[in-house]
Amino acid sequence: MMHCFSGGTVVARLASRDKFEAIRELIREAPVFDGSEVRDKIAEAVISREKLLSTALGRGVAVAHGTTDAVGEIIIALGISRAGIDYGAADEQPVHLLFVITNPPEKQAEYLLALAAVTRLVRDEAFRESLRREAPSGEIESRICDAFSESLKSYLTASA
Repeated sequence: MMHCFSGGTVVARLASRDKFEAIRELIREAPVFDGSEVRDKIAEAVISREKLLSTALGRGVAVAHGTTDAVGEIIIALGISRAGIDYGAADEQPVHLLFVITNPPEKQAEYLLALAAVTRLVRDEAFRESLRREAPSGEIESRICDAFSESLKSYLTASA
């Protein structure tokens, strides 16, 4: 159904402190977003959406997202910033966990499920802290893939 935080979806050390630069950096550095032209289109869609309304959730988390025909499926990536990104969050806290979700226009329902599952995951303070701990990208991908799959299953079961 969608990429599940495996093979190239986590960038463990984002350097950018500006939110738009951090979004571009994550899309540029995460191997899951292939092809430079596609990456530019994805970044354009996500940044355009971000300019309409901030996607900072508070507690050091933002879930930037955008719809574009540059992708054929839902792709989710996570960038981790040790220093924090100045995101203009309502709680005035810097963002340390930046998610980017991108989807093709025809997968709006699946996109909403993915957004709900990620949002549910990051409500858990212990889980947020586990993502921020220093670890190889593959280990973080494994940790979040398992948790995301469980969160997604609970949504699908509840709506059945």
